[in-house]
Amino acid sequence: MYNLVDDLPAVVVALLLLAAGLVAMMAGRAMRQRLGETPGETLYATTATISLFTLLIGFTFSVALNRYDTRRDLVVEEAASCFALWQRLQLQPAPHRAEMAATMRAYVDARLAWATQGTETDRDRPGDAASDALMEQMWNLSRLAGGDGARLRLMADSLSRVDDAAWRREAMAREHIPLPVIDGLAVFLLLSAMSLGFSGTGNSRLARLPHLLFMLLATGAVMLVLDLDRPRSGLVTVNQMPMRELAGFMARDMAADPSLQP
Repeated sequence: MYNLVDDLPAVVVALLLLAAGLVAMMAGRAMRQRLGETPGETLYATTATISLFTLLIGFTFSVALNRYDTRRDLVVEEAASCFALWQRLQLQPAPHRAEMAATMRAYVDARLAWATQGTETDRDRPGDAASDALMEQMWNLSRLAGGDGARLRLMADSLSRVDDAAWRREAMAREHIPLPVIDGLAVFLLLSAMSLGFSGTGNSRLARLPHLLFMLLATGAVMLVLDLDRPRSGLVTVNQMPMRELAGFMARDMAADPSLQP
């Protein structure tokens, strides 16, 4: 499952699990027929297996949802930090103000590009080199602008907050559900399907629909967990609207104020 989870879309992983689960269910039914067991006698074991599977699904869903909320909050935090820096750089002397504004605008665009491009997961993704270089340029411009101690401290404080927000966001982007846990989900699903096929009714045609519904719901739950765990792809992505609104606000300020134009 390791390569599949990191390289394939969540929908594809769910479809593969669905196919494997149906095969496991048919294997359980064939095993029961070979042993000549009466359907339903082992239903208690199947119930326990499915209960353990649902417990594991609930735990991983909670972890994925909490990380999704944290990633969303970090987008708001970074946008607020960048906005504070944008307001303070407009207090800088005119020779440096325009260059700072252009650099800050490029920084926000770089952060938006980083947030919307990349692989399915970010377990080993390096930091955003483009935005790091732009922030280093902002630090250099602030040193050149100089000024009194209060103005320099304000700029240093804002720059530090932007750096901190970016690093925290990149660190959280690398945090995903551990791969052994996802493998455990797959194993539990397959064992539950096999147990359900072994304990099902003797009329295979009658059991076909509820068994298929169980597999669809189970694989759908796994797909939702994987989708929540991927901030930039799938059906549920982290909303970048705060950063987009900031980019639009900066563009309007630059158009209205000639001193901010290069």
